[in-house]
Amino acid sequence: MSDGAVDPAAGQSFAAAGHDDPAATHEQYLRAFRHTGVSREQLRDLLEAVDGFLDSITPRADEHAPTGGWAPESTALAFQIGRAVEQVLAERDAADREKLRRREIRDRLITALDAVLDCLRSLPDLAEAEVDLGTTAINEGFQVYEDGSVRTTPAQEFGADPGELEQRRFELDERMTDAVAKRTGLMNETAEVLTEQLGVAPDGIGLPWVLVAAAAGGLDISEPFEFAAHHLPSSPLRELVVQLVADIELAAALEAGGDMVAGGTKTLDSESSSGDTESVE
Repeated sequence: MSDGAVDPAAGQSFAAAGHDDPAATHEQYLRAFRHTGVSREQLRDLLEAVDGFLDSITPRADEHAPTGGWAPESTALAFQIGRAVEQVLAERDAADREKLRRREIRDRLITALDAVLDCLRSLPDLAEAEVDLGTTAINEGFQVYEDGSVRTTPAQEFGADPGELEQRRFELDERMTDAVAKRTGLMNETAEVLTEQLGVAPDGIGLPWVLVAAAAGGLDISEPFEFAAHHLPSSPLRELVVQLVADIELAAALEAGGDMVAGGTKTLDSESSSGDTESVE
């Protein structure tokens, strides 16, 4: 054995406690390495030491090893320790990824809800400005269209100065189209945020993955979307929000159904294991 190699023979107590049962020994190592007091850095150092030990006893091409290899018991322990360390490190990496995923879901939900609430807060002022301009234009005899464009009427044109009438029409048209653009732009931007943040498919097919994840985590986010659906004007945004409310309810129902199936399976397994075979066909 080369100098500086680490012999993990200290783990022999684990093997003795496990009565030479590899599975029991592996579980004991896992329990020890999963302890919160054992840092990831310590686990990596241990894995590096185990790898160094195994490298030191692996015969080179020009070396002859005795039957069974050098220190077979220590070698077996080293493999067990290394396998347990790798498993615990993988578990911690998976836990970190899950933590990041939950944080991403939370951030996406917050961004989506903030966008909806900001839209609801801003729409009344935008709508009021649009109505005031439209009322002014109509009172002056102009026609106002859905896109905000303003047109003159024959009654206005009769006896009016064409230049002054066109100038006034142009002024109202510019202000109205700008007001309509601000309102529709806000709703379109909000719809884009909801689509992106909640994971709505481009074709609208299937449940948004963020809503599915929220339901799996037991989060009920239906109330703010239901509120928005009741207060938004008829628009593509409102249609999207109404669909999201339905998707939230469906995701929750599917999650509840899955829990019921899992619970039923568990009960069936427990009954089967109790030896009462007459109740199970």
